[in-house]
Amino acid sequence: MKTFPFRGSAIAIAIAIFLSETTTPDAFLLPSPSSSASASADATAFADAASSSRAFFSKTKHLNIHSRIQILSTLRGGGNGNLSGSGMGIGRDHVKGMITRTNAESDDSSTEGSSEQSIATAALNLVKGCVGSGVLSLPAGVAAIGDVPKAIVPASAIVLTLGTISAYTFHLLGRLTSVAIQENDKKESKQTSSTVNSIGELWEYEVGKSSSWLVSASIFLTCFMTCLAYSIILGDTLSSLAETAGFTGLMSSRRTSILLITLTAVYPLSCLKSLAALAPISLMGNIGILMTCIVMTIRALPGGAYSSTAVAGATNFLQSLPVELRPSFGVTGFRSLRSLLILISMTACAYLVHMVGPEFYQTMKDPSVVRFGILSAVGFGGTALISAFMMCVGFLTFGGACKGMILNNYSTLDKGATLCRLLMGVSLLGSYAFLAKGMRSAFFEIFYKGKEITDKIHYQTMQILIGILTTLALFLGDAGFVVSLTGAVLGSSLIYIIPPYLFLKSTKRRLRDGSLTITSTLKFERLWNKFLICLGVFFAFAGAGMSVANTFFPHLL
Repeated sequence: MKTFPFRGSAIAIAIAIFLSETTTPDAFLLPSPSSSASASADATAFADAASSSRAFFSKTKHLNIHSRIQILSTLRGGGNGNLSGSGMGIGRDHVKGMITRTNAESDDSSTEGSSEQSIATAALNLVKGCVGSGVLSLPAGVAAIGDVPKAIVPASAIVLTLGTISAYTFHLLGRLTSVAIQENDKKESKQTSSTVNSIGELWEYEVGKSSSWLVSASIFLTCFMTCLAYSIILGDTLSSLAETAGFTGLMSSRRTSILLITLTAVYPLSCLKSLAALAPISLMGNIGILMTCIVMTIRALPGGAYSSTAVAGATNFLQSLPVELRPSFGVTGFRSLRSLLILISMTACAYLVHMVGPEFYQTMKDPSVVRFGILSAVGFGGTALISAFMMCVGFLTFGGACKGMILNNYSTLDKGATLCRLLMGVSLLGSYAFLAKGMRSAFFEIFYKGKEITDKIHYQTMQILIGILTTLALFLGDAGFVVSLTGAVLGSSLIYIIPPYLFLKSTKRRLRDGSLTITSTLKFERLWNKFLICLGVFFAFAGAGMSVANTFFPHLL
């Protein structure tokens, strides 16, 4: 019953597609020959015609893509940005309000330069937005498949395949953004939604404002569930650091750690209105992930510090670990195929940056569908390779004993792992603040849209939200479960359901007004997008069910 609200947000859109889509001729998402031009001519005309559409962007240079991506990058735990931005908002008026408030709160914030970025820069930002602490849960997804080394083969195939699909749906958002901008720039009277800065505004353009709460709710729940995972991870991290420092008993328990970190850091940071002071922490995410990757690789080498075949006299932490954390291989073998759904759900979180898809397109230098396609391929390709690599080295070290947060498997005596915990902990604190602002903005968009947000509402809202998050974190000890449940339900909505649904709505609308032509290739593409919606619904239901069963009822599997 607890997962029903999440499932509802994932499936409602899928039901709508089958109610609204009938046997309509299919078409390509490009203008018909009468209204099309060459790619280069389109790009040139686009730059001139879109100047009015980008007027809104000119007012937000201090919130460029490096800043706006922060909220999305914190979903992975990267913390790679400088300021919270408008990427999470779904309404133009709401975004304007955020910018007005941000200007008033941080007039002394430094401008980061032009909002336009090259493909290389955008690809790096995209990878930073994806890769983060979420990838540290993937080894546990492999362990759910089996405790034999061969389990990395289907696991790697899943990560790479879903990365390809995620790149495609991300590219869809860029294509739809291009269409929306071109259409509005051709109109004599501009619509209020002519600037598409987020997936929510794209929904309003193609579907309507009355149902935009679906996207806002998905964003809020995604932020909320990720904050919950972060609270659990921060508690585990502080507890391990306390043990390393020599504390025992109550002073090193995870519940004490969660309460302490919430009161002293999480709540104060989450209440900040201006996040400019957290800019230095953005580098911590990069350093933390790089250092963790290096340490995990060294520890996974044959005869390493966690190997039972280590050379006599070499550093070995095996005996310092509890039995349940020690490497375990070949005890249970491969499990049922149903267990693949757990890793599938976790993997969705590793690619969940689609909320800023339209914004990535807007901030590209010389934006075009082709260039955005290159960005999608390079960005998601890099993310897939990094995620697969870290997943494999973590699993090959601990096998079936991998925990939901792989750093929990490493000994508290391991100085390398301790450094990784410290770096990731600091990074997550900064990320939590950015993510909390995204959660708060989505909450206000749902319940206070068009209303003034007073300080009293601001602080009371955060007290309630952080209080609920902390309470849940005290009783849920597995971050991997939270990641897999979030990926199953919310990741499925934002990756496999919403972008294809918007594509089908756009092509159907444009087919009716005669601006699209039918091709057999794009007829297949529409069928493919309908399949993705069905796949997303299946992942939402089956993945959530398997995540719950694997955590609370493992004897049923």
